[in-house]
Amino acid sequence: MKAVLTDPMSEPLWESQRRLNQAQAEQLRILVNYVESFLRETEVIDPHLMRTARGRATVESAAIMNAAEALAAGEGHVFSQYQQARFARQHLPVVWDCTRRGDIPVRSLLRVVSAAEKLQSPVNLERLDRDAAAYAVSHRPAQLNAWLSRFVARVEPEHQARRCHQGLVERRVWLEHLDDGLSILHAMLPTLTAEAIKNRLVNVARSPQQAVPYDPCVERPLVQKVDAGRAGGAGGAGSAGGATDWLGLGHVNEADETRVSEEAWWTSLHVQGASTSSGGAASTGIAAAPTGVVAGTTRAAGDPRTQAQREADLLTCWLLTGDTDSDIPINGHVGFLITAESLLGISDAPAVSRDRRHAYPAEMIRRIVGAQQHQLTWTPVPAAFEATGFLNRPRGDLCTGDPPPEDVSQSVMERVYRSRFVPPVLRRVIEFRDGTCQAPGCTVAAEHCDIDHRIPWPRGQTTAANLWALCRKHHRLKTAGLLDVPAVREPLPTA
Repeated sequence: MKAVLTDPMSEPLWESQRRLNQAQAEQLRILVNYVESFLRETEVIDPHLMRTARGRATVESAAIMNAAEALAAGEGHVFSQYQQARFARQHLPVVWDCTRRGDIPVRSLLRVVSAAEKLQSPVNLERLDRDAAAYAVSHRPAQLNAWLSRFVARVEPEHQARRCHQGLVERRVWLEHLDDGLSILHAMLPTLTAEAIKNRLVNVARSPQQAVPYDPCVERPLVQKVDAGRAGGAGGAGSAGGATDWLGLGHVNEADETRVSEEAWWTSLHVQGASTSSGGAASTGIAAAPTGVVAGTTRAAGDPRTQAQREADLLTCWLLTGDTDSDIPINGHVGFLITAESLLGISDAPAVSRDRRHAYPAEMIRRIVGAQQHQLTWTPVPAAFEATGFLNRPRGDLCTGDPPPEDVSQSVMERVYRSRFVPPVLRRVIEFRDGTCQAPGCTVAAEHCDIDHRIPWPRGQTTAANLWALCRKHHRLKTAGLLDVPAVREPLPTA
């Protein structure tokens, strides 16, 4: 179907988009055909494996793993596209044909499929196929998404209400990692609950008298104390008292927590990399005398954080310090690799997370290690340091200076254990060494994986050289003989 364009000069863009739609639809068709062909061939080669639903699902996972490798994409993404394309070909023939002609983009096809999977009545499914094809051709994807929501709710309101109740089972929390040591914490919650949490965060963080602790990874800044003479000229004292923040509230000093000693002041300047001399105070804007103050934690005390920053720090505080009804202490833990030089401040080479996906500034790690509320466990893992470009092993307990026994790491890495069960100390070493699931392209963190024997026990020993981290899905594929065990372990990428 030819689109009606406001500017005829943009027709080449429309044609290029149509060809792109056709190419993406053709890729989906090839994907579905490949997986179905893989299943048919396996049924001939190993019919026993294909008799059970679990065996069929395992073979299907192997086909998706191969397809993801060919497409250079994640297995979850490829599996989702395969399922949706297969559904569209079987149940939405009109929308599928429009997509293959290039009249509908693939992203719109996938939105129609998501809506169609919610419908229970074949009559409504057929109606959606017909009406959505006509609507998607002439409307943008965002408009189509809103139309689909209204359509599903209108034709089957009772099922929509049931899904709302069933959706409560799916509530969960997950992380989306970004660059530069930042992440997004997602939470799937009932909308009313989420709104209540957000509103409470806003109200508490906005309160001028509410103290909001700083995130433990964020350095509490030093702010310059403005004396009465410079703040108000001739009317020094009165002008200082009239200083206001963004809420129009006066700044009040928190005498018991904001004033710092002269030693702490110069130490803070050194940590921040500031340099002063006897004649450099004016040019740097830092008073020669120790008149700096630590930023307050309340609006009334001059907290310099934005509303959004206060909300984020408040959420961190609630989650990290909150109690449970059972009064049983539950601690969150993170693992990272860092050189002794960076930890002691000799170097500023960043630390890396245990799964090698994230880098942390050395200064941040030093601040966390120095905080008394954190409990630290040191694990000397020479192989892990070498794999990430860290060639120096930890030099004992960096807090007390006690050297470690020379054979600690070697005994863990080289010892052969009698049982097939991996002891916790060896598991921790394997998690640091491997970082992630060792299946090609998989990024599941090793701490969430099974520790599997590369050569099955008892033929293969329980020792570090015969162990590797595999997520549960790839562990099952390896057990079924659908995941090859490499003869040589590929080196991990450097930090």
